[in-house]
Amino acid sequence: MKPEDGVTASSHPLWQADLRAFAPWTSVGPGSDGAPAGWLKGCGGAEETLVVAGSCSSTMELAARMAADGMLGSWGAVVCARQTMGRGQLRRPWASLPGNMHASIVLPPSPSKGMWAKAMSDLLPLVVGHVVSEVLAGLGADVLVKWPNDILQGGRKVGGMLIEERNGVSIVGVGLNLADSPGDAKMREDRSVPAAKVRLPFFTGGPISLLSQLVNHGKSVYAAILDEIPPPRFISMFESKLAWFGRTILVREGDESSYEAVLAGLSLNGGLVLRRNGEETVLYSGSIFPL
Repeated sequence: MKPEDGVTASSHPLWQADLRAFAPWTSVGPGSDGAPAGWLKGCGGAEETLVVAGSCSSTMELAARMAADGMLGSWGAVVCARQTMGRGQLRRPWASLPGNMHASIVLPPSPSKGMWAKAMSDLLPLVVGHVVSEVLAGLGADVLVKWPNDILQGGRKVGGMLIEERNGVSIVGVGLNLADSPGDAKMREDRSVPAAKVRLPFFTGGPISLLSQLVNHGKSVYAAILDEIPPPRFISMFESKLAWFGRTILVREGDESSYEAVLAGLSLNGGLVLRRNGEETVLYSGSIFPL
């Protein structure tokens, strides 16, 4: 059975043209992780391997299993039409709406030498945020990154990122509201901003095409950072993409009460620098909200 004949194509019209454009596909038989079928683009272990599944519990789980089995190398990626247990930060459920991009990408090993050898473990979430925002900017989207992992456009959330390490391999999950977005009533009451569909003026494809752009352009952006930009300069550069930079925001740390502070920037190890009552502190874990 061809991919375009199966559950993947039937999930949303955006899949059909993509599946034809990227053909021919190599079947990998019944998909692991509960996926009823899977199709492989490229060769197992190659950097540009792309796996499409009609359904899976989450692309993070599927990518981790395939990486462990040697089927996905660096920049290998998984995308599926429907996640039954998609998740975001703090294992919060992620609404996997038809036609949106739900994907996971295997990242290359952290550099063992050079100016990024010691910095990457702390700054990887920011590096990933920069890569994703640069790819979207190339497609005409004016986006900002809400620290540490949300993608905002026009003050609304259009996507999110999640990084997990499995057996020494870092995998980034990326969700983008390409076709639709959750209504305000279906989002968490403690959300910081409402959701929206991403606007990409220079892009007309579907989830597979968008993932291909993210991998192919993202590889170049990632390499340029490591080769040309020292971590302190990267921090300064990233601040221009930081949502609410220089503004007063509401901060909530764990179960403690909320407080207001000015978002003053980023620390050299990726924390959020806050200015409050004339003093600066660094936030490493917590939630922030616009005022």
